[in-house]
Amino acid sequence: MMRYVDHEPGAWFLVEQDDVLLLDARYSYSALIDTSALIRLDDSERDAYRAGGHAYLSDLAHRVHHSGPYREESPYYSRDLYRSADSTALRAAVGAAIVDHTWIAEQRKTD
Repeated sequence: MMRYVDHEPGAWFLVEQDDVLLLDARYSYSALIDTSALIRLDDSERDAYRAGGHAYLSDLAHRVHHSGPYREESPYYSRDLYRSADSTALRAAVGAAIVDHTWIAEQRKTD
């Protein structure tokens, strides 16, 4: 089961499944693309997250966004788990894990 760990509103969510950290990093390109890439944190990124926490993930998500992960030249293109055959199931699992931490959920809390 996937579980919510942390997020930066409008930018990224960090989820964990079976001791694997996954960063759902939002990216856009003009009016054509507005989606996210799901990146499994590798060992060096996990270490950097342990050292830098939330700020490190914000920086990593920024790098993902600016790399153009929709282009094959991006270092995150091939790492994007949403490009796999399991993309529908992964999107559903991430959605279920973050449902209480989205913008809409935050708005419900203030009503």
